[in-house]
Amino acid sequence: MRITELAEATGVAPATVKYYVREGLLPAGTRVSDNRTDYDDEHARRVRLVRALIDVGQLPVARAREVLAVLDADARRVQEVFAVAQDALTPGPSDADPPPADALARVDAD
Repeated sequence: MRITELAEATGVAPATVKYYVREGLLPAGTRVSDNRTDYDDEHARRVRLVRALIDVGQLPVARAREVLAVLDADARRVQEVFAVAQDALTPGPSDADPPPADALARVDAD
């Protein structure tokens, strides 16, 4: 199927498909000419998985890429997949968020 058909089948824009390929979330399709690439049902399944990770799981692209890398690995172990997925879903402190003032005061007091 062409990129427009893949986009229509998965509910994303063709530009989103191209973005997923660039970001390593989706394997490239089969190049059939200079201006045409074909995709198959596996690509459609992958786009749906990526959408689920990003939209439902609210993962940033980088974390979704990590989860997909584990899923794609030859030696897939269920525990490893779940560990990576759980780690990706567990909110942690953001480097952009400064620590609360009371926490800094406690550290300074020690």
